[in-house]
Amino acid sequence: MVEVFMPKAGMDMKEGTLIRWLKNVGDPVQLDEPIMEIETDKITMEAEAPGTGILLAKLVEDGTTVPVLQTIGYIGKEGEKIPDTASVIPDTPTASEATNAPAAPAAPAAPLAATPYAKKLAQEAGIDLADIVPSGTAGEILARDVEAASARKSAKATSLARKVAEVNDVDLTSITGTGFRGKIRKDDVLGSGAAAPAGEPVRIPLTPIRAAIARNMYNSQHSMAQTSDSVEIDVTDLMRLRGSLLSHQERLGTRITINDLLSYAAVKMIQTHPLANASYTDTEILSYPYVNLSMAVATDYGLTSPVVHHADRMSLVELSQALRKIVIKARERKLTMDDQSGATFTITNMGIFPVDNFNPILPSPQSCIIGFGRCVDKPAVYQGEICIRTMMVLSVTYDHRVFDGGEVGHIMQTMKEYIESPELFLVL
Repeated sequence: MVEVFMPKAGMDMKEGTLIRWLKNVGDPVQLDEPIMEIETDKITMEAEAPGTGILLAKLVEDGTTVPVLQTIGYIGKEGEKIPDTASVIPDTPTASEATNAPAAPAAPAAPLAATPYAKKLAQEAGIDLADIVPSGTAGEILARDVEAASARKSAKATSLARKVAEVNDVDLTSITGTGFRGKIRKDDVLGSGAAAPAGEPVRIPLTPIRAAIARNMYNSQHSMAQTSDSVEIDVTDLMRLRGSLLSHQERLGTRITINDLLSYAAVKMIQTHPLANASYTDTEILSYPYVNLSMAVATDYGLTSPVVHHADRMSLVELSQALRKIVIKARERKLTMDDQSGATFTITNMGIFPVDNFNPILPSPQSCIIGFGRCVDKPAVYQGEICIRTMMVLSVTYDHRVFDGGEVGHIMQTMKEYIESPELFLVL
């Protein structure tokens, strides 16, 4: 018999939330087969089975938060008894109870009224009639009631959107999703107008990820000497370079974006400004010999910052491919703990929004984060003449304990030179 634990997916992980089991009691399970979906304070991920056999019991219900390494289920041979001390969830009797304890006589439950066709549909869809709200004139369950319940069950929605809909009694089938591949997001539920009566506050459950974001942002602001500076940069030539690279997209094997070019420039900047890739401790400053590039990504379940490890070893094409891969994994909730750990430097790009200038919060314990605003065509002085150029604001937030303003000025100067003359960082 093998115990199923809440996995410890990182050194700092203290607890995890079981979002849902992917197997039912009695189902066959293979070693390393996804058996459940869990949520930590950083990511949502599928956890794999620690052994092969039959899922004998579940000790934890969907939506329950438990400490790491706590036993939450058992896998073993068919008919094998689980420990007598195990407390299974109410809808699953323990093996010892099933074999040793005499069944207490129970009053027969009144059969649920449902049409024959409704019963057939419910059985095919795997839906318990007790979970269906009847709409028949005599209180019976009709086929349309089963179809509505089935639609709600199969609606594509994030876990937070489902929680918000459940708390506020919103029917997900009435909502059009705007998330990745049409998935219903929290904001879709909140914006539906059905989330709460007029004048009533909408209740938004605090997920582990949202709580972690709040905690980390607060701690970063209050544990470091953060300050920010910004500079306006001419990105006309960078945009022209990007257009040229697009014409070679098939040959390059990737679609180079402005964000790829900005990220590559930032990685090259670190070669001459290593303190931008460092962290502060009470006794020393650690300057890392590698660049693990983190990029802020907005997802349906909140902000996450996946990491491209050893970005300093990559060509522009390799970095572009790595960034695209990690963003897709983030939005599809397929990030591993390795994808979320070890960052030494971060970039964040608000270019898709009407945001010109912003001060990003520096993630602890990093020493520097660079933010990029939108690109805007505007009058500017170029080679002694006023003309229309494409401009962008670059913002740097840094830990003043690691370096002073003058050093940050040199960082911004280097970034300005690279971005305004992109051939410089391409040949380095």
